[in-house]
Amino acid sequence: MERAISEKYRDVPMFRTALQNYNDKLLELVKNGTIAKNLEELHHLPPSLVSFVLTQVYDRTVAPKVEMLTKYEMGSDNVYGELLHPFITKLLVEQTKMTSDQVFIDLGSGVGNVVLQAALEIGCRSYGCEMMENACNLAEAQEKEFRSRCLLWGVAHGRVHLERGDFRTNAKVLEKLKEADVILVNNKAFTSTLNDALINMFLDLKRGCKIISLKSFVHENKTAINDVANSILDVEHYRYHENWVSWAASEGDYYISTKK
Repeated sequence: MERAISEKYRDVPMFRTALQNYNDKLLELVKNGTIAKNLEELHHLPPSLVSFVLTQVYDRTVAPKVEMLTKYEMGSDNVYGELLHPFITKLLVEQTKMTSDQVFIDLGSGVGNVVLQAALEIGCRSYGCEMMENACNLAEAQEKEFRSRCLLWGVAHGRVHLERGDFRTNAKVLEKLKEADVILVNNKAFTSTLNDALINMFLDLKRGCKIISLKSFVHENKTAINDVANSILDVEHYRYHENWVSWAASEGDYYISTKK
């Protein structure tokens, strides 16, 4: 087809023939179900496209105001940090194998990066809850820009729901936890009190729900095991690669727990 329309080989009849052959083949693939089958098996977008769209969104909305995210109380539960695109792709696509008919929840969703990535890359219903005002404001700005960018590039995404407030008491979050298939909790800097509260929240999760965390809810020290966590969760330990989180260039630990 390219040869038919080039200056050197311009040949209108050849171009029409090539175009007809293309259309005939495409129609054949539609009729025999090949295209429908391939679309059915496609549960996520290519990581490069996901990163391209999300980087545009972030650079336009969050990057110019990123200093707002440094205004938090050290030693509190509200310490900000981001899990980067390759890490989330590894978690959602490769390890938990999410599909578009599932539900994702980010507890402590910051500026909404992971909520948007799940909605775009997987196409699932994606929920997030954050209590820091500055992060919430930037998350809402990101969501607005995200919708515009997806429309611009002709990319469909799953439904996005961002909640403000404490996820321990947010009615919407507590309701949706019962439907969740995958939950992310960046609890790297959470206090033991908040981690214990999360374990009690996990009692209502459905069997098989996956919980991704940066700190284990079940301790290796058998004398320090939280009996509730140990009785309801099976935990697997992993290592993430260099430059997969915003707060350090080195490798680190993460955990995927499965509700029994």
